[in-house]
Amino acid sequence: MSWQMPDASTGDHRPGEAPWAGSRGLRVLRAVHSAIIAARDEASLLPEVCRAVVDTAGYTSAWIGRLTKDGATVQPVAEHGALEDDFGRLQLVPADRSEGEGGIGKILREGRPWVVASPVHRLTGAVAESAPAPGLVAVLPLGSGTEAMGALIVGDADPSAFNALDLDLLGDAARSLAYGIESLRSAQRHARAEDELRRVDRARRTLSAVNRTLVRAANEEALLVDICRILVEEGGYRYAWVGYALHDEAMGVQIMAHVGVEKAHLDGLQITWNDTERGRGATGIAIRTGLPSIGRNMLTDPDLTPWRDEALRRGYAAISAFPLHVGGEVIGNLTIAAAEPDAFDAAEADLLGELAGDLAFGIETLRTRERSRQAEAAIKRMAEQDPLTGLPNRWRLRLRLDDEIGRARTGHRPLALLMLGIDHFQEINETLGYHQGDAMLCEVAARVGRAVVDTANIARMGEAEFAILLPNSDAGAASRMAQRILTEMFDPVAIGEVMLDAGGSIGIAVFPGHGTESDTLIRRANVAMHQARQHGHGQALYTGGRDQECARRLALIGDLHRAIDGNELRLFCQPKVRFSNREVCGVEALVRWEHPQLGMLWPDEFIGLAEHSGLISPLTDWVMQAAFRQSYVWRQAGLRLPLAVNLSARDLRDPKLIERVRNLLATWGGEPEGVQFELTESALMQDPAGGLESMRRLKDLGIELFIDDFGTGYSSLAYLQKLPVDAIKIDRSFVLDMLSDTDSAVIVRSTIDLAHDLDLEVVAEGVEDRAGWSHLAAQGCDVAQGYVVSQPIPAEAYAEWRADGSFEARMMA
Repeated sequence: MSWQMPDASTGDHRPGEAPWAGSRGLRVLRAVHSAIIAARDEASLLPEVCRAVVDTAGYTSAWIGRLTKDGATVQPVAEHGALEDDFGRLQLVPADRSEGEGGIGKILREGRPWVVASPVHRLTGAVAESAPAPGLVAVLPLGSGTEAMGALIVGDADPSAFNALDLDLLGDAARSLAYGIESLRSAQRHARAEDELRRVDRARRTLSAVNRTLVRAANEEALLVDICRILVEEGGYRYAWVGYALHDEAMGVQIMAHVGVEKAHLDGLQITWNDTERGRGATGIAIRTGLPSIGRNMLTDPDLTPWRDEALRRGYAAISAFPLHVGGEVIGNLTIAAAEPDAFDAAEADLLGELAGDLAFGIETLRTRERSRQAEAAIKRMAEQDPLTGLPNRWRLRLRLDDEIGRARTGHRPLALLMLGIDHFQEINETLGYHQGDAMLCEVAARVGRAVVDTANIARMGEAEFAILLPNSDAGAASRMAQRILTEMFDPVAIGEVMLDAGGSIGIAVFPGHGTESDTLIRRANVAMHQARQHGHGQALYTGGRDQECARRLALIGDLHRAIDGNELRLFCQPKVRFSNREVCGVEALVRWEHPQLGMLWPDEFIGLAEHSGLISPLTDWVMQAAFRQSYVWRQAGLRLPLAVNLSARDLRDPKLIERVRNLLATWGGEPEGVQFELTESALMQDPAGGLESMRRLKDLGIELFIDDFGTGYSSLAYLQKLPVDAIKIDRSFVLDMLSDTDSAVIVRSTIDLAHDLDLEVVAEGVEDRAGWSHLAAQGCDVAQGYVVSQPIPAEAYAEWRADGSFEARMMA
C-alpha cells in the first residue's frame, strides 16, 4: 500500500511542540483517556476526541467514522479541524488494496493503522475535482477482528507528521477509544436492560399487590380505588383511573375510581368511546375495540393532540389503556399514565394486561358474590319476615331476643317484652273476610311503628299478635310504652267504608324478673296479654306462674338471711361527677351478693325479696356499716368524698333509724357531710307524714338527703316543696330515653328547671354515653351518674380507679 513515513531524524516540529518523536501521539492518547473518563455517552465522547486531536495534539484535522452495516463504507459521525469539508469525500482504501476485497470493513478488521497520502479521493474512488493541500491522513481502525466498528482519521498538512512512534501511540489511542465506545455502549445496554427490568419488576410488584387486594376485596367500589392506588403508590405510575362505558347517545365514560389525578381533570378530557376525535385516544380505542392501546406517546401521537398540552403541564408522556372484559362484554377501561415517553415496553405491557384481566375477574367475582348475597338476603327475608306486614316473624324475634338477653345479662341491664293482641280480630275475619282483616293488621303494624322508633324490634307473632322488644327497659318504661301504643290504637281503622275498632291488649314480661330465656319471656308476655284482655285493663305485667317462682324466692330469702350474717355481701360504689368541672363529688353505695351457687347477684334479684321478707332492715344495716367503714378507710388514705346510702320505705318507718345512724357516726368518726341518704319518691309516698318526720330528724344530724328515681312516683309539687332535701335524682328511664323520646326529654328538662327553682341540686342517673352527657350539660344539670363515668366498681378498687384517670382521659378524647 502507498503511505509515507515521516523522517523523525530531521527534527521538524511545529512551534510550541516537543522536539521528539511520539509527543503528539502521546498527547492524543492522554486526551482520549481523559475524554473516555469524562464521557457520559458516545455522542459526547466522539466530538471531544476529535477536538482533542486537533486542539491538544496539534493535528490539522480529525474525524471519526462509523462502519456501515454492509461494511462497505465509513459514515462520518464526528469531525474537527481544517479538513472538515472534505471528510465525507475521503477514499480510505490503501493504495495497494481495492474496495472489492471485502470492502473497507474487512480492511479495518485487520486492526492495522495506515497512512494515506494526498491527493485525497472521493469515497467513490474518483479523483477529487479540487483536492486539499498535500499532506497525510492516518487511518486508525477502531476495534479489531470481528468487532471493527469504524475508524479514527487524523490528518495533517505536514508530510512528516506521522512517525512510527506517533503512529503506534495513535493506534493505542484508537484502541482505547474503541474500548471506551464499547464500554459506553455496554453501559447503555446495561442501563437499558436495568430500566426494562425495573419496569417489569414494577409491573410484577404491582400485579402481586393487586392480586392480594383482589383476595381481600369486599366491594367493587373499594376494589377499583385500591387498584388505582396500588398502580400509583407502589407501581410508580403518574396516575391511574377506571371508567365504565356508558351506553348513551354520547357513548361517554363514567369515572369510577381515580388516583393521582382529580376527577375534574378526567371529566374535562371529554373522553368517549365513539369513533370521533375524542374517542381515538387510548381509552376510547380500548373500550371500542376490546384490545389494549399501549404506550401511546403524548408528545408525538397525532391522535392525542387534544390532550397534549395538559399532559405536558401535568408531567406525563405516555399512556396505556386496557379494556375490562366482564361477562363477555367490555364494561370499561383501566387507563395508566407514565412520566417516561418510552414507558410500557412489551414485557411491562404483558404484565399490566394480566393485571387488567385480574381486575376484570375481580369485578365479575364481586358482582357474582353480590348477586349471591342478594339472593341469600331475599331467602333470609322470606324465612325471617312476615310477608303481609314486612315485620320480623316469630323466628326472627326469638333470635333477636336471645341476642338482647345476652347483652342485658352481660351489662346487668333489664329488658322488656310486650305482647300486643288485637281484640275481636276473629270476629272481623268472620264478618268482613280475610282481606279486610289483613288491611287491619297492616294498619295496626303501622301504628305500632309510629310508637316504637326501631321497627326491627317489632314482630308479628301470630295471626293477630305482635311482639315489641324494649332493650334496656324496666317494668316502668315498658308500661309507658304500652300506654303509648294503646293510645295510637285508640282511633278506629277505616277499612273501605267501614270503621273498625283497633283496640288491643298488651302483656308485659321483664328480664330478668320474669325469665332469663327467650321462650320463657315470650310465653309469660303472652299470658300477661290474656290477663289484660280478661280484666279489661289494656295492659298487664306478668304475675302468673308463681309456683316455681315462689319456691325460688323462698330459697333465696333463706340464703339472703345467711348471706347477711355470713358477710357474703360486697360493697360496690358508683362515682358521681359534676358537669361543671368533671370532678368526682361523691359515690353511691351499692350492694352485691356473692351467692355460693348462683354467683354474683344484683340488687334487682334480692332487694324486693328483702323488702317483702323483713330482711330489708338487716340488709340496710349491713350496707350502712360497710359504707361508714369504707368512708373511714378512704379518709385514712386522704380521700374525702360523700358516700350515699339508699333507704327503703321500711327504713323510714323504723323508729331506730336515727339511733343507728348516730351510732355509726360515733363509731367511725368523720363529719355528717360525708354521708348522704337517698330515698325513692315511691317510698316517701307510702307514709308521707312519717317519711317527712324521719327526713327532718336526719337533716338535724347534718346529713344530706336525695330523692331517688324522681318522676316515677306520684308526689305533688306541694309535698315536694316541704321535703327537707338537698337534691333530686332524675330516674334513669327518662335519662336513657331523652335523646330518642320527646316526652322523656321534656320531663328531664322540666325536672332540672323545677329543682333549680326550688334551690335543689339535680343528679341524672343512667348517663351512659357522651351524647347523654353533652345533652344534660346543655340543660344545666349539676351531677352525672352512670356508665359514662364508671360502672359500679368494688369499693376497695375505687382509689385505683380514681388514680387511673380513665374517666378524664375518655372525656377529653
